[in-house]
Amino acid sequence: MLVAMWMMVGSMAGAQTGITVADAQDGSPVAFAQVQVVGKDGVLIGSFEADDKGALALTDRHVQQAGGGHVRAVALGYRHGQAAFDPQGTRVVLVRSEKELGQVVVTGQYGPMQADKAVHKVRVIDAEQLRRLAANDLSDALRNELNIRLSQDNILGTSVSMQGLGGQNVKILIDGVPVIGRQDGDLDLAQIDLNGIDRIEVVEGPLSVSYGTNALAGTINLITRKAAASTVQAKASAHAEHVGRLNLWGNVSKRWGRHNLNLNIGRDFFNGWDPGQRGIPDLSPALADTSRFQQWKPREQYNARLNYRWNGPRWQWGYKGEASDDVITNRGRPTVPYYVTATDERYRTTRIDNAIFADRYWGNGRKLSILAAHDRYSRVRNTWRRDLTDLSEQLMGTEGMQDTSGFTLTNVRAVYASASDTARLRYEFGTDLNHETGSGERIGKGDGEVIGDYAMYTSLEFRPVRSVVLRPAARYSYNTVYGAPLVPSFNLRWQVDSALTMRASYARGFRAPSLKELYLLFVDINHDVQGNTELRAERSNNFGLSFTWTKTTTAGTFRAEVNGFYNDIEDLITLAQVDGMLYSYINIGRYRTQGGTVGMSWERNGWRTTLGATMTGRHDDLAAEQSTPWLWAPELRMNLGYTWERTGLTAQVFTKYQGELPRYAYASDGTVGRSTLEAFTVADASLAKRIAGRFTLMVGCKNLLDVQNIRSSMSVGDGAHGGSGNSVPMMTGRAWFTRIDIELTKQ
Repeated sequence: MLVAMWMMVGSMAGAQTGITVADAQDGSPVAFAQVQVVGKDGVLIGSFEADDKGALALTDRHVQQAGGGHVRAVALGYRHGQAAFDPQGTRVVLVRSEKELGQVVVTGQYGPMQADKAVHKVRVIDAEQLRRLAANDLSDALRNELNIRLSQDNILGTSVSMQGLGGQNVKILIDGVPVIGRQDGDLDLAQIDLNGIDRIEVVEGPLSVSYGTNALAGTINLITRKAAASTVQAKASAHAEHVGRLNLWGNVSKRWGRHNLNLNIGRDFFNGWDPGQRGIPDLSPALADTSRFQQWKPREQYNARLNYRWNGPRWQWGYKGEASDDVITNRGRPTVPYYVTATDERYRTTRIDNAIFADRYWGNGRKLSILAAHDRYSRVRNTWRRDLTDLSEQLMGTEGMQDTSGFTLTNVRAVYASASDTARLRYEFGTDLNHETGSGERIGKGDGEVIGDYAMYTSLEFRPVRSVVLRPAARYSYNTVYGAPLVPSFNLRWQVDSALTMRASYARGFRAPSLKELYLLFVDINHDVQGNTELRAERSNNFGLSFTWTKTTTAGTFRAEVNGFYNDIEDLITLAQVDGMLYSYINIGRYRTQGGTVGMSWERNGWRTTLGATMTGRHDDLAAEQSTPWLWAPELRMNLGYTWERTGLTAQVFTKYQGELPRYAYASDGTVGRSTLEAFTVADASLAKRIAGRFTLMVGCKNLLDVQNIRSSMSVGDGAHGGSGNSVPMMTGRAWFTRIDIELTKQ
């Protein structure tokens, strides 16, 4: 009896065929590789993920279906690998790739795809590059990228522009879910932390068909870490800068069976900074005096991110929850005549985001992806009159001194994609439903406003020949406030030869007016700003062309690229003076940007070198009165790094030159004139050392050239907190930093 039971158990165990994925160089397992099992007739049997040992087991049903077929595998940092299916056990060997062939992207694609095979040109900033940059938040991650410029407001935070278009035209997503909470049209990148982020995918140009409004200049999608090891893994990190910054993060992950859990928590603290400040700041209590005012405001932020995934052969389920609490303190100067009182402000921002994900796989590459998310954003401004003799405080009752605004977004997406990435004909059909609310004393009548955007979109991928992919697409939206246009796009990808890839695109972009632009009502002694419910959506035509050449030889991996773009925007929305102190949002007409990028990189035996240059031109209706209608701004980038494999030591230098930025601005007399920001160069350098396999120590300097305030010919910054003056804040000056990562893995 016992012998029969033992034979039966052995027979059942033998019915499970093992698949292993290994590194071709040293035979080590490739953790969390993506594996596809394909039958002899080319039908996809199932998509799976290997564990931390590069292994997975198939059931008896899958073994029978896969007979005579093959197994494909791909992982970050490796080329695609394939092996014939063997019922006794299949081993897939992957070859390491120093170029981007191993990078898997999802933004704007039908499913996970290697970056070099994607129809859209997707730029990837992976976890290793984020570590080398010593990046704390999204602004740190993007500061070194070409065709991306950052600007700073020390109350509203750090904003981004792409292809010469402002942050209101840049879509920022986390796992495909839009980030809400725009102030003056821009999101504060410093509020978006990177703890638990696996990579960042950047697509320049409109993705309005897939992601709707705001995705006109570009899309930035942060992908969170979802996989986990079978053993408990814990990691703690500390980042300190001598200008008064101390960040602490921790994360824990665990995999059991098909379940994956990742938990990330962190605290970011900045003590504030003022030009001329030198050395390590004194954090001990001090008497209040004129030094209490700081150009860069003190800031404290708490973040938490929970990610759960269940991976089955046909279904994958997931939940992601994020929460953050951010406080900016603006301490005012002592007021005349006795200098015993001051006016202080506190800006508190709270975010709570929730999302549920579900993916269903069928044979032959068919897939259904469903996403349901609900995000909540709140910003509270409080103003006190502080007595500096006893530090007591009293809330000010003057109108406009206290303000609370809140926004919510409910987003539901369902996307069905047909056929594997090797099929001659593929198609996609999706719905994108968005319901957004805004409330606050300055939003409409104070009782809240609602805007709904409900869209359907579809695209088709056709391969007339093996080397050419054509992708027409269209999106139709119904909006509860404005008339949304039909948005088409067309992409072409041509694999000219094994090394050269050409991409060409046309896209019709649009940006819907925001709730603030439609309903804002802000009236006090200094302001009279009113929204405009008659605004039309911004519409644009975008053209793009790029060539990418990649070659691997015994001398290393070489990569070169040339890109060009042209944007033509109609009904540009801007804040304009209507009468006296009255300002309102209006559609002002036509705005155009154009430019191009050239770049190259080389990697070999630990060396990494990147060179690049961008030139961006801007033109609007006001340019007809100028002798130089196109205003041009250059950018240059050079990065160099080297890793000593034996010692685990890595050195890197990142530099970026941002040329003089011409623009138009309102002068103090109400006329329009030209404004320019002077050129500047940002340079960072660091050394990192791996110690005993568990510790990583990094030391370095950010902003080596001590960039602080940038001269402006007419104005100080943009937006509500701009004003007259001759400089704008850009960076906190030279900052020496130390970073320590400690890995604690249960063996």
